[in-house]
Amino acid sequence: MPQLAWFSKNDRDTYKLINDLRYAGIDGAAVGQEVEDAVLQIFADKEIVSVENPSRGAGWHSRHQNNTQEAMAWFPDVVYQPWFVVNKLFCKCDLLVKNEMGTYDLREIKAKNSIRKKSKDAPLLNDLVADISFQDHVLKQSLGMMYSGNIYILHLNKEYIKDGEVDFDQLIIKEEVTGECMEPAALELIVSSVRESIPLSKEQLDQKYPYDKQDHFSYFGVPAPKESIWKIPRIRAKLNSLYQWGKRRITDLDEMDIESLRNSKGEETGLMRYIKLRQTDQTVIDKEAIEKQFEALSYPLFFYDYETVSVPVPLFQKTHAWQQVVVQYSCHKVEKDGTITHSEWLIDHGETDNLSVIDSLIKDLEWGEGTYVVRYQGFENKRNEELAKVYPQHATALEKINENTFDLMTVFSTRNYFDRRFQWSSSIKKVLPVMTDISYSNLAISNGSLAADKLAKLAKGIIPEQELGSTKANLLQYCKQDTWAMVRIWEEVKKKLKVN
Repeated sequence: MPQLAWFSKNDRDTYKLINDLRYAGIDGAAVGQEVEDAVLQIFADKEIVSVENPSRGAGWHSRHQNNTQEAMAWFPDVVYQPWFVVNKLFCKCDLLVKNEMGTYDLREIKAKNSIRKKSKDAPLLNDLVADISFQDHVLKQSLGMMYSGNIYILHLNKEYIKDGEVDFDQLIIKEEVTGECMEPAALELIVSSVRESIPLSKEQLDQKYPYDKQDHFSYFGVPAPKESIWKIPRIRAKLNSLYQWGKRRITDLDEMDIESLRNSKGEETGLMRYIKLRQTDQTVIDKEAIEKQFEALSYPLFFYDYETVSVPVPLFQKTHAWQQVVVQYSCHKVEKDGTITHSEWLIDHGETDNLSVIDSLIKDLEWGEGTYVVRYQGFENKRNEELAKVYPQHATALEKINENTFDLMTVFSTRNYFDRRFQWSSSIKKVLPVMTDISYSNLAISNGSLAADKLAKLAKGIIPEQELGSTKANLLQYCKQDTWAMVRIWEEVKKKLKVN
């Protein structure tokens, strides 16, 4: 998308916001470095020369090029992070590795479990094709005969399960992609379009490349307005046709547009119900439907929530790359007489597995003999399925928990309870402030991204001793707030049912 390249050059703040949104706030540089460090372990017995990264300023690109030339003059086995400039094209490679012929292969490192669209035999992801094609183009002109033209992508192996120390040779997969670059003419066309786009104003750029309806933020540099059809949940498959009909806002959709959203059986869909409610902006509480949902719940009720760690290089035994590993939970137990008790657990600093967490969890959830209330059933149930495989001694209890789980937020996602003050969302963070006086703003850890970062540091054992006590207390308070928030929403919905 030319707009993204334009933001990268002309509006770095917006470019950063777009990337933060696309990668859910993950520190891409830190993640990339972690995987690169893992790859370098594979070459520990080789001569590795790392290209010095000069400070930014005038001549920055040229200094990078000079440093690379100095590094390669020694013909080392591995050149780490070389930089090349040719015809005003600048690229940074991850690795150049000397082969048996004495020339250098390109090895691109990706912090992904998969580099293909669907299966091992499917084409490369589009962004990877563009990435290797550009590097290949620059290297051929920069290195000439020193470059072999062989290209490999090194990525994470999801099938590798940590057992003992990390086996880096098993963690990293080397996959040859030499023949999967785009045609030179196609690459030249992309390069040409980027060159032409950079000097344009944003208005000129948008005229040259009309909106493709695929990614609102990356194109416009701002989130879609509240009235945009982009705000309709699960609407993406219908976006193209609606845009072709000149529909941009939810208020633009007429009865014929809404009728076109019926499913293959001719039934009314959640999309249709959502749009109708948005257009009328009425508060709706379907007492009968909600009571039917609640009737299936039997006491005691366990409102529980997980916090997880997900990292590219597995920290815990019996886990794989990027696995969501449960390292903390909170649970509020509600008895039929209204008695509420709380339990919780958090991993210790530098702990190498999560068995203590799961042992405590199963005990506090009473071995599956209850009803379990969560705010995102797909997440908790998936974690329980994974845990059952790692800890078969708890499999029966975890299966029971999944079988008796109720997703509280379906009250809102089904539009059985609809209030425009939820900002047309079923997220607990949108529903909570409308229905209760609970706020996360006064917590030291106030969101999931910050919690995940602190939990990862706790698991790695790298939190300074003087901060350890307060960090653990803040993590416990954050997770406890999540389950208490569910209890309070449940209580408020029950009150509404009596009033309405």
